[in-house]
Amino acid sequence: MKATSFLIFAFVWLMLIGLSFYYQVEDDKKYANKIAYRQAEMFFEHIVLIRQWNALHGGVYVPVTEKSPPNPYLKMPERDLVTTEGKQLTMINPAYMTRQLAEMQEGRSGIQFHITSLNPLRAENKADEWETKALQAFNEGQTSYKELANIDEQPYFRYMAPLLLEPACLKCHNEPGQKAGDIRGGISVSIPSSSIDDLAAERLAWLKNSHLLVLAIGLMALLVAHWAQAKLSRRLSKAQSHLQLAYLDSLTLLPNRRYYDAFVRREWKRATRHHYPLSMIMIDIDFFKAYNDNLGHVEGDQCLRQVARTLRRYFRRSGDLIARYGGEEFCVVAACDSLQIIQLADILRMAVESMKLPHPDSKISPYVTISLGVATLIPRESVEFGDLLLHADRALYEAKNSGRNRVAKYTG
Repeated sequence: MKATSFLIFAFVWLMLIGLSFYYQVEDDKKYANKIAYRQAEMFFEHIVLIRQWNALHGGVYVPVTEKSPPNPYLKMPERDLVTTEGKQLTMINPAYMTRQLAEMQEGRSGIQFHITSLNPLRAENKADEWETKALQAFNEGQTSYKELANIDEQPYFRYMAPLLLEPACLKCHNEPGQKAGDIRGGISVSIPSSSIDDLAAERLAWLKNSHLLVLAIGLMALLVAHWAQAKLSRRLSKAQSHLQLAYLDSLTLLPNRRYYDAFVRREWKRATRHHYPLSMIMIDIDFFKAYNDNLGHVEGDQCLRQVARTLRRYFRRSGDLIARYGGEEFCVVAACDSLQIIQLADILRMAVESMKLPHPDSKISPYVTISLGVATLIPRESVEFGDLLLHADRALYEAKNSGRNRVAKYTG
């Protein structure tokens, strides 16, 4: 894994963890809101259940105290009673009971609830702006109303549902035209956002720590993979270098005889399967022994390098090969026909001559020249690939015997 790849993978992993964290935080916020509103709904249902119990018993009589004075808004003859012992009792109806419960609840858990209507008899039951919207929505058929809204500049999860007249309620609420099922008003339940925020903060901290841990594990895994890949790449590069050295001629840096043998066998099999011609050029530097004897081995080696560089410029296709066969001999293998190989051979001959590398002991030219023998075969099962080399070698012998610095073709 290259450094660039590592950085890309690390960035992608960071983005994935970031997106996962973002979506889980948003999902937790929605879930916290659901919990808050469900809690408010259950609180409302509990209050309604208590009111139903009260209404089912026609109200509840309690001793008159400072905290439970007679309800001036309850118009019924038996609202107040005196026991035989002279103890004064007053009736607590569902509405009065709800008000008292709201006063007792205030300041305990932070949860507030309020009984209200659009036309309250009691001033304290007047609806605030948010409750008014909810009550109007009930009149239009909405069954509940919930929203995150402020009370005294503090955020609350607010929930409100309508109070419906039940048959037991008609004993007190017996105004003309009223019937069971009518909307009498509503009860709002408000849960402070801070109570949910604390739970959300705990969850957020857990999410942050878990995502950081997963991020760190992922980055460590990428680092280990990067380190292992880099180590493997170094080993492969080293092995490849050794392999290349095993198949390269150290002087000319051309493929050597070992590579030539493997290449020709492979190309021969391929040409046999597909029935196309395979051609070969055997190349020999003219009078190279005299060049070495006169100028020395150092200059001789330099001559071989220059000739190799010149020849190599004409080979770009993967199916062609230029190799050092041995000594001052080079070998070319190409997937082409006899006409094309002769043209290529002549190009190589002229390229070497055009180098104008001085050769003081050449008998045919003042410069270094080469002789070339070419041969072409269409491989088949009954022919050995060594036949191609034999034909090219014979053609080279012919080129040298007929004057050198020329191309000879094997004619059989």
